[in-house]
Amino acid sequence: MRAKIIKVHEQKSWLGQSFFYIFFKGADGRSYRTCAYPQFGNYPRWQKFIELHRTGREVWLDGLNTKGKNLIDADSYPQEVKP
Repeated sequence: MRAKIIKVHEQKSWLGQSFFYIFFKGADGRSYRTCAYPQFGNYPRWQKFIELHRTGREVWLDGLNTKGKNLIDADSYPQEVKP
């Protein structure tokens, strides 16, 4: 699946550790989200895209797998693509 990152929100867990909600708008027009925790092994897959989005750059990703109605599997292997 292909989607554009529209917002990244950093939040603290109940244990006091930071994690990121990443919000997307899919090429199908639907809204999606995922969570990325720096403590988890899949975080390096997301870190670069979080940083790119924070610079104000438009970030489109492909290779996203959905998990449920509007949830992107954080174990996906995202790849940046042109819109």
